Amino acid sequence: MKSRLGLALSGGSVRAAAQVGVLKALEEYALEPDVVVGTSGGSIVAALYATGLGAQELEELFLEYSRAKGKIVDLNWRGAIVALLTWDIKRFVGVVRGATIEEIIAQSLPIQRFCGLKKCQLLIPAVNLNNGQQTVFCDYRAMGLTLDREGKCAEYPLRDDLSIAQAVRASISIPGVFVPAVFEDDHSQDCYVDGALRDGYPINIAVRLGKATRVLGVNLGYAGMRRETILEDGPLEIFSQSLDIMMRAQYRDRLQDRALTCSRIMTINPLIYDIGTFEVEYIPQMIARGYEVASRLFQERGLEPGRVENKELFFRMIRDPQSFPAENSSYFAYLLEHQIKKKHVVEPEPKAGLFGHLRTLVGKTSTSVY
Repeated sequence: MKSRLGLALSGGSVRAAAQVGVLKALEEYALEPDVVVGTSGGSIVAALYATGLGAQELEELFLEYSRAKGKIVDLNWRGAIVALLTWDIKRFVGVVRGATIEEIIAQSLPIQRFCGLKKCQLLIPAVNLNNGQQTVFCDYRAMGLTLDREGKCAEYPLRDDLSIAQAVRASISIPGVFVPAVFEDDHSQDCYVDGALRDGYPINIAVRLGKATRVLGVNLGYAGMRRETILEDGPLEIFSQSLDIMMRAQYRDRLQDRALTCSRIMTINPLIYDIGTFEVEYIPQMIARGYEVASRLFQERGLEPGRVENKELFFRMIRDPQSFPAENSSYFAYLLEHQIKKKHVVEPEPKAGLFGHLRTLVGKTSTSVY
């Protein structure tokens, strides 16, 4: 069987910008994936790349919105006002509606439906809030996957009826922050939330559904570093850190999956932990960080830019799953020491009233991009 290269992109909110830098290095070293899987923040990068945008175009798009905070987030004012007027907090199901970011993604995608993909296959997982199952959005027919009577393959429910932008909207829906993505058909109404709840780093989906025999992943999750200011950063960062910790435990569990034993897996972690969920102003630095770490890995493995044999050479010495940088390496320590934010900026307390409370809940930069 021909070897297939899978690219797995983890969740990480705005830190997904680092994945754009990794894609720049992938293109430079002629490592073109056959299948891309992205969850949560990584689903944005995965969707844009798989539908035809190159790394340079992705970078330009991310840089554009790093300077346009107010154009992204549509606060759920209606839900907040109704909840206050009725004294019923159940009417407030999320701070951000999510319609604006879905529209921006749809406008940026060269291809709108999974069936139109030509560059590579795309899989986007999200969690069905109604039944707790991890649903994967993809063109399963083109991938040669067969569904059982319950609409599942390899224990995953699969759907191909939504647009790619809708699938991304579902996968990025952080519970409590985004209003859950709701999709209806003739039989039911399903609510979807962040795919990271069940699988923040979807290497197993790349193998089980994407049939990848070699996986290069970008994991933006927790790597054991200590965050001293987590309580000061507010409830959103507490929840984000909790998801990152869950992602780390999930990854260790996934490595026990027998299906993964036949695949060669390399994970890149740029070790960015000081950037808040909505701090888009640091997108340029995060892109540069992703490119730097990936390029260093490829150089250490003896790859040369543009070389056709790089895909074979890169995975030749990989047997067991590996991570870069290694935890006991000097480069690991260097990256932890050299975080992106140069200093801690103390902002004034948010104004009292409804907007102040919403701003406190979402974080210090609540008008930013996810």
